[in-house]
Amino acid sequence: MYKALDPYTDETPGVWVGNQSKIAKSARLVPSMFAGISARTQAMADLPFTIYSVRGDKPLDDSDRYKNVIGLLPYPSRTFSLAEGSLTLAGRAYWWKDKGTKTGTVKSLTYWIPQSVTLDNDKLKNGEIYFRRSGMPDLLSAEQVLYMWGIDPEVELGPPLVWAYESALLAAEASGAITAWIADYMRRGAVKAMMLMVDGMPPPSEVERMEGWFNRFMTGTKNLGWKVFNNAGVKPTIIGDGLEALKDLSINAELRYEIHTALGTRHLLEDENYATANARERQFYTMTIMPDARLIQYAMNEQILHAMGYHLEFEPERLEIFQDDESAQADSFLKLFEGFDKVMSTATAFQLASEKLDYQFTDEQMALIKQGMIDKQKPTSVIPIAAPINNLPPDVVKVLVELDTWQNKVEKAGKMVTWHAVNLSPELYKSIKAGEMTFEQARELITRPETDSVKALADAINAAVNG
Repeated sequence: MYKALDPYTDETPGVWVGNQSKIAKSARLVPSMFAGISARTQAMADLPFTIYSVRGDKPLDDSDRYKNVIGLLPYPSRTFSLAEGSLTLAGRAYWWKDKGTKTGTVKSLTYWIPQSVTLDNDKLKNGEIYFRRSGMPDLLSAEQVLYMWGIDPEVELGPPLVWAYESALLAAEASGAITAWIADYMRRGAVKAMMLMVDGMPPPSEVERMEGWFNRFMTGTKNLGWKVFNNAGVKPTIIGDGLEALKDLSINAELRYEIHTALGTRHLLEDENYATANARERQFYTMTIMPDARLIQYAMNEQILHAMGYHLEFEPERLEIFQDDESAQADSFLKLFEGFDKVMSTATAFQLASEKLDYQFTDEQMALIKQGMIDKQKPTSVIPIAAPINNLPPDVVKVLVELDTWQNKVEKAGKMVTWHAVNLSPELYKSIKAGEMTFEQARELITRPETDSVKALADAINAAVNG
């Protein structure tokens, strides 16, 4: 696809600018451009993700312990890296869906160079998506191809008109030209460009002889030897500048800035200090990588995975660069929740704090949280509501301890359970088991000041029951 020419010296029209299909790899060889493209593809390859069941939030596979549960992505990092590289360089990405003959289920994906695929314009006029692939005579339907398109407000249906690589191309062209000029200058021994000024009008053969001799002489200037030269006949005249012309020139830095701005990789600029570089890297993920990740995620889910019962979700919050932000968000959530919890129920406070800070929880996590709230409301031990226990007679204390133990058993079981009373009177046991008296009412009777013995307590119960 690319011309087998020196990318820095090729002057063929269309090599640097013009039709995208004719652009050589020259611009990608510019260091800033190469670094920016590599940063984007590597970031997408390393982005954490989880495969869920499409019917809920049950995780089935993830990037940390990848098992290829879905079967068609043996090397997901390569697939996502190619997707990002293709979107960066061409604004679009394509894969052929290799399907099972009988089931029609996608078994694997074959990457296609984006420039080899075009939309069929006749079908596009009717709002239908059909593709043509170089070397394949038949039209291909949208069901046969996994396609990803960048977003462009100037395009109703199809890939964008402008994308990151094309936006950075002009700056890369200029940077490449400067680099090529410096390389050429050093190859000729740091000798400035010259013109040979001669007297009169020498014949063409003499001109060719002098040029040939001078070129051979200058080619060997790295090991310069003395030569006899007739200054009266030929006078070398310097034209242009040498490297000193770049001494105070800031255009190289400006071109690097433009390239990384277009590619969304400002964090790679060497003039950033640690604090701003850290912020720039987070910005790189939130403004450059995540929009493309959502695009890739949506295309994979809608065109393949949902039909198979799976759902892909990228999770950048698991990256180390966002851990400080996650910790700060957790602190904010906790403070907001505690503030709400003072004036409303725990469940309502939790829901409001979650919605306010957009805190997301899976179904499994929410089930654990709700169960935790229920468990917290259950008392772990029953505390007498009347006089302190150390002011009561020992016999009464034994009754209270047994009553507390029985109540805990009932609450854990969620229903009344049979209890083999030891210190509880038969009358008190029967009244509680029959539902005629609650544990709280029994405890109040037991802890009354006038109650100083179990017998007195039994008499009080009998009086209350028999009226």
